[in-house]
Amino acid sequence: MAQRNHFPSDIATVLLAVSSLVNLMNGLKSEEITMEEFLRRHELDSKSILVSVKIPDWDRIMSISLGTKMKLLFETYRVAPRPLGNALPYLNATLMAKISRCASSNGMVVGDCRFAFGSYGTKHAIRATKVEEFLTGKVPSVDVLYEAVKLLRSIVVLDDDTSYLAYRSSLAAGFLFEFFSHLVEGNAESPNGYVNGYSTLMSPARHLDHGKVSTLLTSGKQEVELNKQYHPVGEPIAKSGAVIQASGEVVYVDDIPSPTNCLHGAFIFSTKPLARVKGIELKPKSVADGVNAVISFKDILGENLGIKTGFGPEPLFADDFTRCTGQYIALLVADTQKHADMAADLAVVDYDMENLEPPIYL
Repeated sequence: MAQRNHFPSDIATVLLAVSSLVNLMNGLKSEEITMEEFLRRHELDSKSILVSVKIPDWDRIMSISLGTKMKLLFETYRVAPRPLGNALPYLNATLMAKISRCASSNGMVVGDCRFAFGSYGTKHAIRATKVEEFLTGKVPSVDVLYEAVKLLRSIVVLDDDTSYLAYRSSLAAGFLFEFFSHLVEGNAESPNGYVNGYSTLMSPARHLDHGKVSTLLTSGKQEVELNKQYHPVGEPIAKSGAVIQASGEVVYVDDIPSPTNCLHGAFIFSTKPLARVKGIELKPKSVADGVNAVISFKDILGENLGIKTGFGPEPLFADDFTRCTGQYIALLVADTQKHADMAADLAVVDYDMENLEPPIYL
Protein backbone atom coordinates (compact mmCIF):
# COMPACT_ATOMS: atom_id res chain seq x y z
CA MET A 1 0.00 0.00 0.00
CA ALA A 2 2.87 2.36 0.80
CA GLN A 3 4.38 1.82 -2.66
CA ARG A 4 1.05 2.08 -4.47
CA ASN A 5 -0.05 5.29 -2.70
CA HIS A 6 3.46 6.79 -2.55
CA PHE A 7 3.53 6.88 1.25
CA PRO A 8 7.11 6.89 2.58
CA SER A 9 7.60 3.96 4.95
CA ASP A 10 9.31 4.43 8.31
CA ILE A 11 9.59 0.72 9.12
CA ALA A 12 11.17 -0.11 5.74
CA THR A 13 14.15 2.10 6.58
CA VAL A 14 14.69 0.22 9.84
CA LEU A 15 14.31 -3.21 8.24
CA LEU A 16 16.76 -2.26 5.50
CA ALA A 17 19.45 -1.14 7.94
CA VAL A 18 19.30 -4.28 10.11
CA SER A 19 19.72 -6.65 7.10
CA SER A 20 16.25 -8.15 7.28
CA LEU A 21 15.26 -11.05 5.03
CA VAL A 22 11.88 -11.26 3.29
CA ASN A 23 10.12 -14.56 2.60
CA LEU A 24 7.83 -14.53 -0.44
CA MET A 25 5.54 -17.19 -1.91
CA ASN A 26 4.17 -17.23 -5.43
CA GLY A 27 2.03 -20.30 -6.03
CA LEU A 28 4.16 -23.25 -4.93
CA LYS A 29 7.39 -21.32 -5.28
CA SER A 30 9.00 -19.85 -2.18
CA GLU A 31 12.01 -17.54 -2.07
CA GLU A 32 13.99 -15.59 0.51
CA ILE A 33 15.49 -12.25 -0.53
CA THR A 34 17.07 -9.30 1.22
CA MET A 35 15.04 -6.25 2.09
CA GLU A 36 17.13 -4.24 -0.36
CA GLU A 37 16.13 -6.59 -3.22
CA PHE A 38 12.51 -6.53 -2.09
CA LEU A 39 12.33 -2.72 -2.15
CA ARG A 40 13.79 -2.58 -5.66
CA ARG A 41 11.07 -4.85 -7.00
CA HIS A 42 7.68 -3.74 -8.26
CA GLU A 43 4.70 -4.09 -5.97
CA LEU A 44 3.49 -7.65 -5.40
CA ASP A 45 0.89 -9.03 -7.76
CA SER A 46 -2.29 -10.79 -6.68
CA LYS A 47 -0.61 -14.21 -6.75
CA SER A 48 2.28 -13.30 -4.45
CA ILE A 49 2.19 -13.40 -0.67
CA LEU A 50 4.62 -11.84 1.78
CA VAL A 51 4.97 -14.69 4.27
CA SER A 52 7.36 -13.20 6.83
CA VAL A 53 10.16 -10.75 7.53
CA LYS A 54 13.15 -12.07 9.48
CA ILE A 55 15.07 -9.61 11.65
CA PRO A 56 18.50 -10.85 12.78
CA ASP A 57 19.14 -11.06 16.53
CA TRP A 58 22.06 -8.65 16.62
CA ASP A 59 22.62 -8.97 20.37
CA ARG A 60 23.10 -12.72 19.97
CA ILE A 61 25.26 -12.30 16.87
CA MET A 62 27.55 -9.84 18.63
CA SER A 63 27.90 -11.96 21.77
CA ILE A 64 28.69 -15.18 19.88
CA SER A 65 30.98 -13.95 17.09
CA LEU A 66 32.67 -10.94 18.61
CA GLY A 67 32.62 -11.42 22.35
CA THR A 68 32.54 -8.25 24.42
CA LYS A 69 35.30 -6.28 22.63
CA MET A 70 32.87 -4.75 20.15
CA LYS A 71 29.74 -2.74 20.73
CA LEU A 72 26.79 -2.20 18.44
CA LEU A 73 25.49 1.34 17.95
CA PHE A 74 21.95 1.68 16.62
CA GLU A 75 19.82 4.81 16.19
CA THR A 76 16.74 5.85 14.22
CA TYR A 77 15.90 9.38 13.12
CA ARG A 78 12.72 10.98 11.83
CA VAL A 79 11.80 14.61 11.16
CA ALA A 80 8.26 15.58 10.17
CA PRO A 81 6.09 18.73 10.20
CA ARG A 82 4.36 17.34 13.30
CA PRO A 83 6.77 15.43 15.55
CA LEU A 84 4.22 13.05 17.11
CA GLY A 85 4.22 10.72 14.11
CA ASN A 86 0.94 11.69 12.44
CA ALA A 87 2.55 13.43 9.44
CA LEU A 88 4.64 12.21 6.52
CA PRO A 89 8.34 12.74 7.30
CA TYR A 90 10.72 15.07 5.52
CA LEU A 91 13.43 12.43 6.04
CA ASN A 92 13.91 9.29 8.07
CA ALA A 93 17.05 7.27 8.65
CA THR A 94 18.39 4.26 10.50
CA LEU A 95 22.10 4.09 11.30
CA MET A 96 23.88 1.02 12.70
CA ALA A 97 27.60 0.45 13.25
CA LYS A 98 29.92 -1.89 15.09
CA ILE A 99 32.70 -0.12 16.99
CA SER A 100 35.78 -1.32 18.85
CA ARG A 101 38.62 0.31 20.72
CA CYS A 102 41.56 1.35 18.57
CA ALA A 103 44.86 -0.25 19.54
CA SER A 104 47.01 2.67 18.37
CA SER A 105 45.00 5.60 19.78
CA ASN A 106 42.34 6.52 22.31
CA GLY A 107 39.64 6.59 19.67
CA MET A 108 37.18 4.01 18.42
CA VAL A 109 37.37 2.13 15.12
CA VAL A 110 34.23 1.78 13.01
CA GLY A 111 33.63 -1.77 11.88
CA ASP A 112 30.76 -3.07 9.77
CA CYS A 113 28.13 -0.33 9.41
CA ARG A 114 24.80 0.10 7.66
CA PHE A 115 23.09 3.40 6.89
CA ALA A 116 19.57 3.58 5.43
CA PHE A 117 17.79 6.78 4.36
CA GLY A 118 14.25 7.26 3.09
CA SER A 119 11.33 9.68 2.56
CA TYR A 120 13.22 12.27 0.55
CA GLY A 121 11.55 11.91 -2.83
CA THR A 122 12.63 8.41 -3.86
CA LYS A 123 10.30 5.47 -4.34
CA HIS A 124 11.83 3.55 -1.42
CA ALA A 125 14.54 3.69 1.21
CA ILE A 126 18.16 3.19 0.09
CA ARG A 127 21.44 2.21 1.71
CA ALA A 128 24.39 4.60 1.56
CA THR A 129 26.85 1.82 0.72
CA LYS A 130 29.64 4.16 -0.41
CA VAL A 131 29.56 5.93 2.93
CA GLU A 132 29.58 2.57 4.72
CA GLU A 133 32.65 1.46 2.79
CA PHE A 134 34.39 4.79 3.40
CA LEU A 135 33.91 4.71 7.19
CA THR A 136 34.66 1.02 7.73
CA GLY A 137 38.03 0.62 9.44
CA LYS A 138 38.47 4.33 10.16
CA VAL A 139 38.70 6.22 13.44
CA PRO A 140 36.06 8.97 13.41
CA SER A 141 37.58 12.44 13.37
CA VAL A 142 36.48 15.85 12.23
CA ASP A 143 38.10 15.36 8.83
CA VAL A 144 36.71 11.85 8.40
CA LEU A 145 33.17 12.94 9.24
CA TYR A 146 33.51 15.93 6.93
CA GLU A 147 34.43 13.67 4.00
CA ALA A 148 31.67 11.21 4.92
CA VAL A 149 29.08 13.99 4.93
CA LYS A 150 30.24 15.23 1.52
CA LEU A 151 29.99 11.68 0.16
CA LEU A 152 26.52 11.28 1.67
CA ARG A 153 25.27 14.47 0.01
CA SER A 154 26.26 13.03 -3.36
CA ILE A 155 24.24 9.86 -2.63
CA VAL A 156 21.08 11.27 -1.07
CA VAL A 157 20.11 13.30 -4.13
CA LEU A 158 16.61 14.76 -4.21
CA ASP A 159 14.46 15.29 -7.28
CA ASP A 160 13.96 18.90 -8.35
CA ASP A 161 10.21 18.70 -7.69
CA THR A 162 10.75 17.57 -4.08
CA SER A 163 9.76 20.16 -1.49
CA TYR A 164 12.30 21.58 0.97
CA LEU A 165 15.34 20.38 -0.99
CA ALA A 166 18.04 22.08 1.07
CA TYR A 167 16.38 21.22 4.37
CA ARG A 168 16.06 17.49 3.61
CA SER A 169 19.65 17.32 2.39
CA SER A 170 20.90 19.00 5.57
CA LEU A 171 18.92 16.53 7.68
CA ALA A 172 20.76 13.56 6.15
CA ALA A 173 24.13 15.17 6.92
CA GLY A 174 22.98 16.10 10.42
CA PHE A 175 21.84 12.55 11.21
CA LEU A 176 25.20 11.09 10.21
CA PHE A 177 27.20 13.69 12.16
CA GLU A 178 25.08 13.25 15.30
CA PHE A 179 25.45 9.48 15.15
CA PHE A 180 29.28 9.64 15.13
CA SER A 181 29.93 12.94 16.95
CA HIS A 182 30.61 11.28 20.32
CA LEU A 183 33.25 9.05 18.72
CA VAL A 184 35.39 11.90 17.42
CA GLU A 185 38.99 10.99 18.21
CA GLY A 186 40.30 12.62 21.39
CA ASN A 187 43.58 13.58 19.70
CA ALA A 188 41.67 15.91 17.38
CA GLU A 189 40.64 18.27 20.13
CA SER A 190 41.86 21.85 20.11
CA PRO A 191 43.82 23.43 23.01
CA ASN A 192 40.65 24.76 24.62
CA GLY A 193 39.16 21.29 24.78
CA TYR A 194 36.51 21.65 22.09
CA VAL A 195 35.99 20.04 18.70
CA ASN A 196 33.60 21.95 16.44
CA GLY A 197 31.74 23.28 19.46
CA TYR A 198 31.58 19.93 21.30
CA SER A 199 33.42 19.30 24.59
CA THR A 200 35.67 16.22 24.57
CA LEU A 201 36.03 15.86 28.32
CA MET A 202 34.37 12.44 28.30
CA SER A 203 36.48 9.77 26.65
CA PRO A 204 35.02 7.23 24.18
CA ALA A 205 36.21 4.42 26.46
CA ARG A 206 33.93 5.56 29.26
CA HIS A 207 30.99 5.64 26.90
CA LEU A 208 31.81 2.17 25.64
CA ASP A 209 31.88 0.75 29.15
CA HIS A 210 28.47 2.13 30.00
CA GLY A 211 26.66 1.04 26.87
CA LYS A 212 24.76 3.49 24.69
CA VAL A 213 26.26 6.92 24.37
CA SER A 214 24.07 9.90 25.17
CA THR A 215 23.95 12.75 22.70
CA LEU A 216 26.39 15.52 23.59
CA LEU A 217 24.75 18.71 24.77
CA THR A 218 25.34 22.21 23.51
CA SER A 219 24.43 25.48 25.15
CA GLY A 220 23.56 28.90 23.86
CA LYS A 221 22.36 32.27 25.05
CA GLN A 222 20.28 34.94 23.38
CA GLU A 223 19.37 38.27 24.91
CA VAL A 224 16.36 40.20 23.61
CA GLU A 225 15.68 43.73 24.77
CA LEU A 226 11.97 44.42 24.99
CA ASN A 227 10.51 47.81 24.16
CA LYS A 228 8.02 48.93 26.82
CA GLN A 229 6.72 51.80 24.72
CA TYR A 230 3.86 49.81 23.20
CA HIS A 231 3.13 47.58 26.21
CA PRO A 232 1.09 45.34 26.33
CA VAL A 233 1.37 44.96 22.53
CA GLY A 234 3.34 41.80 21.87
CA GLU A 235 2.49 40.20 25.21
CA PRO A 236 0.81 36.74 25.13
CA ILE A 237 -2.84 37.35 25.97
CA ALA A 238 -5.58 34.73 26.09
CA LYS A 239 -8.08 35.11 23.30
CA SER A 240 -11.45 36.43 24.37
CA GLY A 241 -13.95 33.62 24.21
CA ALA A 242 -11.28 30.92 23.73
CA VAL A 243 -12.50 28.84 26.70
CA ILE A 244 -16.13 28.77 25.62
CA GLN A 245 -15.12 28.00 22.01
CA ALA A 246 -12.76 25.17 22.98
CA SER A 247 -15.37 23.63 25.28
CA GLY A 248 -17.93 23.56 22.47
CA GLU A 249 -20.42 25.72 24.38
CA VAL A 250 -20.34 28.70 22.03
CA VAL A 251 -23.37 29.05 19.73
CA TYR A 252 -22.63 29.68 16.04
CA VAL A 253 -25.09 30.82 13.37
CA ASP A 254 -25.53 27.29 12.03
CA ASP A 255 -26.43 26.14 15.56
CA ILE A 256 -29.42 28.50 15.72
CA PRO A 257 -32.66 26.81 14.56
CA SER A 258 -34.36 28.51 11.63
CA PRO A 259 -37.61 30.29 12.50
CA THR A 260 -40.92 29.19 11.08
CA ASN A 261 -41.43 29.97 7.36
CA CYS A 262 -37.79 31.05 7.04
CA LEU A 263 -36.47 31.52 3.52
CA HIS A 264 -32.89 30.74 2.42
CA GLY A 265 -30.81 32.29 -0.30
CA ALA A 266 -28.03 31.37 -2.73
CA PHE A 267 -26.18 33.70 -5.09
CA ILE A 268 -26.02 33.23 -8.84
CA PHE A 269 -22.50 34.16 -9.96
CA SER A 270 -21.24 35.49 -13.26
CA THR A 271 -19.14 33.15 -15.40
CA LYS A 272 -18.08 35.91 -17.80
CA PRO A 273 -15.62 38.74 -16.99
CA LEU A 274 -17.38 41.26 -19.24
CA ALA A 275 -20.78 40.60 -20.83
CA ARG A 276 -24.33 41.92 -21.08
CA VAL A 277 -26.84 40.10 -18.87
CA LYS A 278 -29.95 39.59 -20.97
CA GLY A 279 -31.80 37.39 -18.53
CA ILE A 280 -31.83 34.47 -16.10
CA GLU A 281 -33.75 31.26 -16.74
CA LEU A 282 -34.55 28.55 -14.21
CA LYS A 283 -35.05 25.00 -15.28
CA PRO A 284 -38.53 23.64 -14.54
CA LYS A 285 -37.11 21.10 -12.11
CA SER A 286 -35.51 23.78 -9.95
CA VAL A 287 -38.68 25.90 -9.90
CA ALA A 288 -40.64 22.97 -8.53
CA ASP A 289 -38.20 22.49 -5.65
CA GLY A 290 -39.37 25.31 -3.40
CA VAL A 291 -37.95 28.31 -5.32
CA ASN A 292 -39.69 31.45 -4.12
CA ALA A 293 -38.06 34.31 -6.03
CA VAL A 294 -35.02 35.53 -7.95
CA ILE A 295 -33.82 38.97 -6.82
CA SER A 296 -31.57 41.09 -9.09
CA PHE A 297 -30.57 44.77 -9.29
CA LYS A 298 -33.95 45.53 -10.88
CA ASP A 299 -35.70 44.62 -7.61
CA ILE A 300 -33.69 47.07 -5.49
CA LEU A 301 -35.79 50.15 -4.66
CA GLY A 302 -32.84 52.37 -3.82
CA GLU A 303 -29.21 52.41 -4.96
CA ASN A 304 -27.57 49.20 -6.13
CA LEU A 305 -24.73 49.54 -3.62
CA GLY A 306 -22.77 46.67 -2.15
CA ILE A 307 -19.79 48.35 -0.51
CA LYS A 308 -17.84 51.62 -0.52
CA THR A 309 -14.05 51.50 -0.55
CA GLY A 310 -11.20 53.89 -1.18
CA PHE A 311 -11.40 52.90 -4.84
CA GLY A 312 -15.03 53.89 -5.07
CA PRO A 313 -18.45 52.22 -4.68
CA GLU A 314 -19.06 48.64 -5.82
CA PRO A 315 -22.52 47.40 -6.83
CA LEU A 316 -24.28 44.66 -4.94
CA PHE A 317 -25.51 42.94 -8.12
CA ALA A 318 -24.29 43.17 -11.69
CA ASP A 319 -26.50 45.61 -13.57
CA ASP A 320 -26.55 45.57 -17.36
CA PHE A 321 -22.91 44.40 -17.56
CA THR A 322 -20.83 42.00 -15.53
CA ARG A 323 -17.53 43.44 -14.32
CA CYS A 324 -15.66 40.26 -13.36
CA THR A 325 -16.03 36.51 -13.16
CA GLY A 326 -17.73 35.55 -9.92
CA GLN A 327 -19.73 38.79 -9.55
CA TYR A 328 -23.17 38.51 -7.96
CA ILE A 329 -25.88 38.56 -10.64
CA ALA A 330 -28.89 37.63 -8.55
CA LEU A 331 -30.01 36.08 -5.27
CA LEU A 332 -32.18 32.97 -5.53
CA VAL A 333 -34.60 32.48 -2.61
CA ALA A 334 -36.08 29.08 -1.69
CA ASP A 335 -37.71 27.27 1.24
CA THR A 336 -34.50 25.41 2.26
CA GLN A 337 -30.80 26.08 1.82
CA LYS A 338 -30.41 22.85 -0.12
CA HIS A 339 -33.12 23.82 -2.59
CA ALA A 340 -31.64 27.30 -2.98
CA ASP A 341 -28.15 25.93 -3.69
CA MET A 342 -29.43 23.36 -6.18
CA ALA A 343 -31.58 25.88 -8.05
CA ALA A 344 -28.73 28.42 -8.20
CA ASP A 345 -26.45 25.79 -9.72
CA LEU A 346 -29.07 24.93 -12.31
CA ALA A 347 -29.80 28.54 -13.26
CA VAL A 348 -28.89 29.53 -16.83
CA VAL A 349 -27.70 33.11 -17.46
CA ASP A 350 -28.17 34.49 -20.97
CA TYR A 351 -25.07 36.53 -21.88
CA ASP A 352 -24.45 38.80 -24.87
CA MET A 353 -20.82 39.64 -25.72
CA GLU A 354 -21.38 41.18 -29.15
CA ASN A 355 -19.33 44.34 -29.86
CA LEU A 356 -17.61 44.11 -26.46
CA GLU A 357 -13.81 44.29 -26.33
CA PRO A 358 -11.88 41.92 -24.06
CA PRO A 359 -11.37 43.50 -20.59
CA ILE A 360 -7.62 42.67 -20.61
CA TYR A 361 -5.23 42.75 -23.55
CA LEU A 362 -2.40 40.20 -23.59
